[in-house]
Amino acid sequence: MTFLKLFKATKMMKLVPLGIIVTCIVIFVTRVEEKSVSTAKIEINPIPITSLVTPKSVTTEAKRVPIVPEKYNEANVRTRLMQEKIRRLMARNHEVAREETGQNGTELTRHVHIFYYAPVKWFRDGRNSSRDRRETPNIIFYPARGLYTPSREIFQEHCREIRGAGIGVLVISWTPAFSVNLLRVLMNVSRENNLTVAVSIDTYPGRSVDSVEKDIRFFCDTFSDFLHRFHVSPRNSPMAMFYIKEPFVLPWTEWRTMRRSCDALLIGHISAKEHTSLARRAGFDGFYTLLGSNGATYASTWKHWQHLNAFATQYRMLFIPSVAPGFAERKRSMRQRHRSNGQYYGVAWRTAIRLGVPVISVSSYNDWPHGDQIEDAVSRVGFKDYSTASGKTHKYLHLTAHWIDEFRKERAKNPPGTCSALFNNTICL
Repeated sequence: MTFLKLFKATKMMKLVPLGIIVTCIVIFVTRVEEKSVSTAKIEINPIPITSLVTPKSVTTEAKRVPIVPEKYNEANVRTRLMQEKIRRLMARNHEVAREETGQNGTELTRHVHIFYYAPVKWFRDGRNSSRDRRETPNIIFYPARGLYTPSREIFQEHCREIRGAGIGVLVISWTPAFSVNLLRVLMNVSRENNLTVAVSIDTYPGRSVDSVEKDIRFFCDTFSDFLHRFHVSPRNSPMAMFYIKEPFVLPWTEWRTMRRSCDALLIGHISAKEHTSLARRAGFDGFYTLLGSNGATYASTWKHWQHLNAFATQYRMLFIPSVAPGFAERKRSMRQRHRSNGQYYGVAWRTAIRLGVPVISVSSYNDWPHGDQIEDAVSRVGFKDYSTASGKTHKYLHLTAHWIDEFRKERAKNPPGTCSALFNNTICL
């Protein structure tokens, strides 16, 4: 029995190495099959190389993609350069057009008047020497157009800029010395630019109430179709508007005797507080301030405009404040007012707009001797704020357009078709 067990044990021992070998083979084959299965399930991630975060994650295969250099073609290079040049020119033209639209895109309004001078007194009276005339101009700013003389071309340029700023009424500063032929040219150019004309009768030697009456009759008979008019009810005929500069140089009582030719509206220039009541008693339909120097006179002081407007409303008169970008006479005086990079102009406009007045006047387009013009000028030492950042000189034309837009927005708040009482009539502005 013992021998038999020993024999069987010896026989099994011989089979052990064979079993170990078989087991190893089975394990090896099983692992090889599992590896092949897992390898078959691997998928390549389709993320493009450009979307990877870091250059380190770029695969070796992507780096090995050969770069084919572009073949040099002179025609293609010239085409690209020409296209780039055209693109730059179009961009520049777009900027210019946008800038011009900013000025000329302003809607025209008859509720803003601007004083205009022709010819401009570039030199002081009494300087007969040509040498003095060349060396001592009576201006501080220098016009971008130079010391021009009136002509149709100049009128055309001026009226185009005035219209572009949104101003609809040109107030011509006039005396009998004004050439009739030149006046006719200016009237025609104004009409071509859709501008109506009001007349400011300035002081001149021998001016009297009777001569002013004749002056008004002259315009009504000769240039009736060009004059700016208001439709006043209950009258059926529109009334032409005339500004009378410095009526206080004559006794106020004399103005009471003036006859009203062609149903003219008379707006008198005032400077002192008592001029308001005197103008009312003299029969003026309204008054304006003209001087663009804040604080120089009672009427030109901004803080007094509210009182002047209240007086005009109480007595059914028309108050027209005058705004200006500054004031700079050749002679140094207490009336000098620096432009302050357009801030002075802005305060004047805001003050006038808040009053709710129906009409605002701009002291001048080209009154260069008084330095309150908005026409283009060349920058000079001490007045560099006249130019824009881009080097353009029409800064105050753009500012005028801006404030006219603000004025129009304020007027839009009032009900349409409203009228203001004027003496015993009703004037619709």
